[in-house]
Amino acid sequence: MEKTNKEILNAVERLLHGIHMGQRRKIHNLCKNNILWKYNHSCSKGIMDEKTIISLNTIIAPSEIKRLEQVHHYIHRLSPNHTIITGIYCIHKAVDKNIKKHYFDYTIIFSDGLACYIQIFGNNLPSKIHRVVSITESVYIMQESEILYVEAMGGHTIWHCMNTTIESTDSLKNAVIRLSDNFVRVHRGYTVNKKMIASIQRCSVSMINGDVIPIPYKKYVNVRRLLLAE
Repeated sequence: MEKTNKEILNAVERLLHGIHMGQRRKIHNLCKNNILWKYNHSCSKGIMDEKTIISLNTIIAPSEIKRLEQVHHYIHRLSPNHTIITGIYCIHKAVDKNIKKHYFDYTIIFSDGLACYIQIFGNNLPSKIHRVVSITESVYIMQESEILYVEAMGGHTIWHCMNTTIESTDSLKNAVIRLSDNFVRVHRGYTVNKKMIASIQRCSVSMINGDVIPIPYKKYVNVRRLLLAE
């Protein structure tokens, strides 16, 4: 049976909380055995490894966690059994009787009710907000974390996002100026959100929605370095 949005978000919150608390049994029950992980710039396969737990606990020890708050999210259903959830969450951390907030960007892909891909990036601040005006003069207000990549199309740009595609009269050059350092110009016609990359191949990059963006042969080495930089 297809899960409702509420059921999906409940599973996401349980999973994220279990990850930060190091609760292996909870993680195991919510993930496929061959799950792919990406935490900041470390990658691994299989149920959460010790390296990832240590990295997370260095930022916030389980004993310091007061609560987890969903700040922003988007749900994109690829099919009845495959769903992508991306957004921002905040961990409220108790430090010397004070509460500090740590923000994280995340993307989770569920297949048949279990997570098969998890990507988490630590942030100091919430994602930037962008205002994009379409060619029909509709105004879209969006979190930067939901933008996959921006494509030049003649004198216009196509904003490829998790839940929508927007054609704007703005130029790619102006879009690049507005976007944060999380975006890398991989081609004269594309700038991509490196937090939304699923894999990097020779002369191309695959986004989490399956789109493949070309990288010119002569620029591949330098572009790859920029994509992997923290």
